[in-house]
Amino acid sequence: MDIMKLTPIQLDRFLHVQSIVGRQEADAAKVRDLRAYYDGDHPVMLTQRQQEFLGPLLTGTEWTFAHNLVKSVIDTLRERLSVNGFTVNGQSPDDVDGETANPDGDAAGLFWDWWTQNRMDAQQVRLYRRAMRDGASFVMVDFDPTAQRPRLTLHSVDDGTVGVTYHRDPGDPNVIMFANRYWYTFDPLTPGETGVLRKTTYLPGEIRKYRQDSKATNGWSPVMDDEDGNAWPIPWKDSSGQPLGVALVEFQNPGGSEVTQIIGLQNALNKAWLDLIAAADAQGFPVMAIEYADATGGSLVDDDDIEGSDEFQIAPGRAIEMFGAHLNRIPGADLTSMMAVIDQLTSAISGVSRVPSYYLRPVGGGEVPSGEALKQLESGLVKRAEERQLVFGQAWEDVFTLAAKLAATFGGTDVPGPMTIEIVWEDPNVRNELSEAQTAQLHAGMGVPDAAIWRRLGYSPDEIAEFRDDARLQRAQDVASIASAVRAEQVRNAPQTNPASGGA
Repeated sequence: MDIMKLTPIQLDRFLHVQSIVGRQEADAAKVRDLRAYYDGDHPVMLTQRQQEFLGPLLTGTEWTFAHNLVKSVIDTLRERLSVNGFTVNGQSPDDVDGETANPDGDAAGLFWDWWTQNRMDAQQVRLYRRAMRDGASFVMVDFDPTAQRPRLTLHSVDDGTVGVTYHRDPGDPNVIMFANRYWYTFDPLTPGETGVLRKTTYLPGEIRKYRQDSKATNGWSPVMDDEDGNAWPIPWKDSSGQPLGVALVEFQNPGGSEVTQIIGLQNALNKAWLDLIAAADAQGFPVMAIEYADATGGSLVDDDDIEGSDEFQIAPGRAIEMFGAHLNRIPGADLTSMMAVIDQLTSAISGVSRVPSYYLRPVGGGEVPSGEALKQLESGLVKRAEERQLVFGQAWEDVFTLAAKLAATFGGTDVPGPMTIEIVWEDPNVRNELSEAQTAQLHAGMGVPDAAIWRRLGYSPDEIAEFRDDARLQRAQDVASIASAVRAEQVRNAPQTNPASGGA
């Protein structure tokens, strides 16, 4: 459906109604639960005895009990995702040598400059973590008039308080109708402005800003900021009048959140640990059995009885006196089977997430394999990383396609088109430096350009540019040394003139 064919009143009503649907409390609550599980804030089920010695540690929000493998599963996969550069129409920045015009390589270099200026080398870590935890994350692309370049900022899925909701066409999920970003104002210098809920709606060709207002028909009233130039809605079109596109780009994790598939196993793992702790507690304070010599029974007292209490207890520091009875200790159960349950649950989480178990067993996990065995064990994890490189890579292509449009529209920077942008990722496989060095030598022997070999080894465009500069400097020094040697040889071989026999 083309929502821009609606009248302004119809469009405004449609946006607010869809926003309510997109902010369902059940969805927001799920997002909050996913984040809590990643942070290790898991539900804890304690027996009465466990409450005695663990309860005080679990009160409040700062303490919990969890063998948190959710965080390990997400971070182990996220560590395999790192952008290392860009190519435009197959050309990279290191293909530009300053001697031959290469606009595609220049464009790739410009994209990398925007990347580094927005500090995305570190920001991407947060982006992928949020996407895999919440199921999606977002990058907003706008233009920074002060720096005169595109600006990239991260935003999270809406959690019922702040965040982003994405609205797709029901008839075609590939079409983004609009996106909403919810946020609270913070302005301590202006009374009444701090803590106001705001909503910004991003459509392909315009931007609408609102503030929550109980007196408004839809609960929201339009608002203009100082930088908007008295425009509402704010036009979001290029110089030819064509819509630039929705300013928020979604990074959707394939299959949704990584947390949902292991929540049940994580709860079972926590429970198994609690059961093991309870059994170990019983081992330290074993059950005692009192055996009387005859049916009439004897008597026994402890120091509390002596003090007047009629309750008999067995605990550290107590004295027991028995008459006509024997005190027997019932041995504790073997804990091996309970420890095996923990091991099996850890293996189950490993199998579901395809994260090798030695990443989930930092203590006592056994030796980490190497060579071909390591490749086989990590093949599932690598495939999952490559799948996310493909999906997230397409999102990055959308980000920089939009950034190029903004640079041309608001900054006068012309990026030649058409462009095929490709993202260069670091290899998700565990690095084998000896194997890589041998492969690099083989490629060099086949005449593969140095820049291509450096990219394969995982060096960034900045590092490759530095290598090129060093190589040029070394070549210039070699040429200078050769020229100096030639001049010296020429001087030595030049015929000597006898001043005494000179004419005039």
